[in-house]
Amino acid sequence: MARRLWAGITLAACTLILLSVPANAQEYSAKLSGFQEVGGLNAETGSILSPGDATLKLTLDKSAQTLSYTLTYSFPATTTVLQSHIHFGKEHVPGNIMVYFCVGTGVTPPPAPASIPPACPTSAGTVTGTITAQDVTAKAATQNVTAGDFAALVSAITSDTAYANIHTSAFPAGEIRGQIHRMGRHPFPFRPGGPGGNGGNNGNAGNNGNGGNGGNH
Repeated sequence: MARRLWAGITLAACTLILLSVPANAQEYSAKLSGFQEVGGLNAETGSILSPGDATLKLTLDKSAQTLSYTLTYSFPATTTVLQSHIHFGKEHVPGNIMVYFCVGTGVTPPPAPASIPPACPTSAGTVTGTITAQDVTAKAATQNVTAGDFAALVSAITSDTAYANIHTSAFPAGEIRGQIHRMGRHPFPFRPGGPGGNGGNNGNAGNNGNGGNGGNH
């Protein structure tokens, strides 16, 4: 009886989650830390030993051409966050800004027609918003991204070539960073039985050099 009850609760929870996401939407996320930081183009710093951390959740709707985001971060109270963005670049590689998440006091917002981003909480908090084509800046023009090119933003995100970065007064080139990936999919999935393999749980994975076909016993 208890199992059936828990099964019903789990099914209802999953249904609510699915209904909360548009049918055409895809979910992406990132975990930001100083260990992933490299700095900016022509301003490389290497990794930063930072006490800060952050999580990013994205909902990409290609049909509606919208990207909704929730960015939550935490730094010591002495830290001042200047701005946060999505940059165009592979892991461990710096790239230019594509879109803004938030801007701090005194920081110049992106030029029109981009909408003015929310204010960055000083050291800790959450910012939310929805990015559209008009919010894609020309700051990555040297990487062949033009203003308003939402398709370029989609391509960057879906190819694991976009990262979130938070810039602070102590580290203007970036203090914490995280690569954006599709939720539920790691960029380097584990394959049982080795590089080739469908090797199994109790079988002879890889014994014949074919990566293994065991595991159905």
